[in-house]
Amino acid sequence: MEIIDKHFRKLPRKRKAFIIIISLSYFLVGLIAYLTGLTSYFESFLIFAVGLLYSDVLRLSYRIETLEKKK
Repeated sequence: MEIIDKHFRKLPRKRKAFIIIISLSYFLVGLIAYLTGLTSYFESFLIFAVGLLYSDVLRLSYRIETLEKKK
């Protein structure tokens, strides 16, 4: 899947902002945890990867919602 696909661009501004905030917050949590020594490099990377997966799931659920509304 592309990083910014055409369906993401068509989302309302609030939903775009929510998805971006979620992915950035996971990144910040992983970064802060690594810098403070709470987690290792690999664990911080996993936190970031979970955030990316969660934001992709949100994008796909919003896309499914719009497809269901069209029917």
